[in-house]
Amino acid sequence: MKRTIVIGDLHGTYDEARDLLNKCHVTSEDRVIFCGDLVDRGPKRRECVELAMKHESILGNHEEKHLFYCDKSHVEVKEDHAETRRVLQQKHYDYFRTLPLIIRLPEYNAAVIHAGVLPGIPLEKQDPSKLLHCQNIKPPGIKSFWPSKAPPDFKHWVHYWQGPERLIFGHTVLSKPLVTEWAVGIDTGCVFGHTLTAVILPDWEIVSVPARKEHFYSRHRSIAKYPVIDDVFCYS
Repeated sequence: MKRTIVIGDLHGTYDEARDLLNKCHVTSEDRVIFCGDLVDRGPKRRECVELAMKHESILGNHEEKHLFYCDKSHVEVKEDHAETRRVLQQKHYDYFRTLPLIIRLPEYNAAVIHAGVLPGIPLEKQDPSKLLHCQNIKPPGIKSFWPSKAPPDFKHWVHYWQGPERLIFGHTVLSKPLVTEWAVGIDTGCVFGHTLTAVILPDWEIVSVPARKEHFYSRHRSIAKYPVIDDVFCYS
């Protein structure tokens, strides 16, 4: 049976991506989709991009950022982003330009996005900035905040989205996979030393592998936890 395997944010964790593909027993019959944010932070950024080029991916906010940078070579960037620019070639930026913001999976009444959405708006009419960045919101307002910066009455968008599609997303770094009726979050912070996660359709099976090490240290990912829903937390 052909499967669709959606994998959370890689951020340069190529070795763990190979571990996860092996654990999922991926064959040439399977469809593999990455949730974006292939680059930055981890040790094998170029390799992650080239892995995605063999399969499918959506655009992440980190790829969006590097498309902005590549046309502005005079702009000074922080060291981590400069390292990504050092290892990427023009073909990788050209690939980023082809990436969609949404991959629909109508056979599963699902879609893959990078970050989030506002409720009550069809996917194709969502603001691209929300698809790439959205986290905590307060409908009917459209402003979005990082969980650590959000006012107390703002909640993660998963509290408000009621379909019609079930959305598979990354971007928000979670303490473990989030599975609700209308949303499945699979960025479990591999680059920060946690796990890399996939969801396998049609059975919606969750599969994870441990990080080989903590590739990128961030005190927020180690200390500050903000509830998303039930017993799942995000690391802002």
